[in-house]
Amino acid sequence: MAALLVGHASPPARATDLTLVYVGAEDCAPCRAWQNGDGATFRQSDEFARITYVEVKALHLHDVLKDENWPQQIRNLKGHLRQSDGVPLWLVVSNETVIEQRFGPAAWRKNILPTIRSNLR
Repeated sequence: MAALLVGHASPPARATDLTLVYVGAEDCAPCRAWQNGDGATFRQSDEFARITYVEVKALHLHDVLKDENWPQQIRNLKGHLRQSDGVPLWLVVSNETVIEQRFGPAAWRKNILPTIRSNLR
C-alpha cells in the first residue's frame, strides 16, 4: 500500500524544486507519533504549501523497501537507503539530488525541518 500526497499551493520561494519524502509503516509507533504530531503540524504550515510531499507508507515495517510501496516517480531514491536505516525516515530532495536524509523521531526537528526551512529562504 503506497500513499502519494502532493502539495503545491504556491510556487517555491526560489527556483529550487524541493521535495520531502516521508517513509514509514502503519505498524511503527514512532511513525504514527510523527504523523499525528509534528507531521500533522507541518502539513498545516505555509512551508508545506511550498514543497512537494510524497509518502511511502507500508502496512508493515518489513515491507517498507518493497517496490509496490514506492511511487514510480521516486523509486530511484530507494538506492539511497540502507537495510539498517530505520523509520520514520525522511529525504529532502532538491533539483533531483538528496540534500538531507535522516531517520528516527529526533531527526525531524534536528535535521529535516531546518533543512527544509533553509532551502525555502
